[in-house]
Amino acid sequence: MSLDLALAVFPHIEGADHAYADALDVSGDGPWVHEIALVEHHRRDRLVIRGSFAGRYVDEDDQRDPIGKKTAEGALTGAIAGVLFGPAGLAVGIVGGGIAGGMTEARVPELHDALFDEVRADVPQGSSAVVLLAAPDHVDAMAAAFEGRGGQLIRRHLSAGAARALEAAVAGRPLAAG
Repeated sequence: MSLDLALAVFPHIEGADHAYADALDVSGDGPWVHEIALVEHHRRDRLVIRGSFAGRYVDEDDQRDPIGKKTAEGALTGAIAGVLFGPAGLAVGIVGGGIAGGMTEARVPELHDALFDEVRADVPQGSSAVVLLAAPDHVDAMAAAFEGRGGQLIRRHLSAGAARALEAAVAGRPLAAG
């Protein structure tokens, strides 16, 4: 079975969500409605993907915690040491300790797989999208539902290998309700 990958890309973070709600009013309960995921590409390259993709439920957010445990521990240690030098020492201790602790903080890796890499390439930061991996007739129905809603449709007919790579990217996730 051949598969197409389609992204309806919208210029604002909430654009895809609003367009999807409007499209539901028009298209009703077509099969594509239960096969999509919503994507938000925030500043600093943070991606959020939620919904159904390749028959799996995806709920991913590559949010990084800027203040982790070691940053807090460093700030507390610096504050304790800084107390000996009065209010100025306390302030310098908190900031210096926090910086020192933050430098040793483990970083959350940016999520990379075929799905995340595809989305990063096609959805600009500050934008959102509806993404669908499905049979061409389902993609046709989705494209028709989003026509005139202010988005840009990106569509690719996938080789069997490319489709398998996208399906493998979500293989460990739970089956989508359908």
